[in-house]
Amino acid sequence: MKLIIFDLDGTLVDTLQDLANCCNHVLRANGFPTHAELAYKYFVGNGVRTLVERALPPSARDAETVDKVKQDFIDYYSIHAQDHTQPYPGITPLLKQLKEKGYLLSVASNKYHEATVALVNFYFPDVAFDLVLGHRADRPAKPDPDIVFDTLETLGIAKDQCYYLGDSSVDMITASKAGVTAVGVTWGFRTEDELRKSGARYIIHEPESLLRVI
Repeated sequence: MKLIIFDLDGTLVDTLQDLANCCNHVLRANGFPTHAELAYKYFVGNGVRTLVERALPPSARDAETVDKVKQDFIDYYSIHAQDHTQPYPGITPLLKQLKEKGYLLSVASNKYHEATVALVNFYFPDVAFDLVLGHRADRPAKPDPDIVFDTLETLGIAKDQCYYLGDSSVDMITASKAGVTAVGVTWGFRTEDELRKSGARYIIHEPESLLRVI
């Protein structure tokens, strides 16, 4: 039996507008300048704390300020995470086909765990994921491969039976460190060049192409 691990933001769902809107809202509320939506393509990917640090001015990245803005973001995002977010075209049919073919499916995200679970449950109620993991405070974030090792151990799958899909260098490096097959997707937040340079074994341009890779 084979396992397919998916990143969440930029891979399964397009969260960019909601992430940008929510982060800009809390920046504005705390008296800091905001950013264009496209800038958030390069702010996200390493967890909520790093998102906040990258969005804040360099002079305001002290621990107290980061902690305050981070909590404000979590509070606001928990209400507005589904304002504009949608699965990428073709993702839901792909997931259903994979389940019909007997693949195990999981999510491994640097988004904090509670939000990861909430988004997966909201957007994919008819897809029975075998495991959904977001970033947990007591565990290292990607590109540390801990979340992949945790997934493999929990589901009882060997590394050579696992594919990992993601849209950024963080994902490709995570997969490489974990010893699983890295599949880069170009419909997300980062470029094909970034994916190739960071170790993607395969590059796919639409979800249904995964069926030809696995």
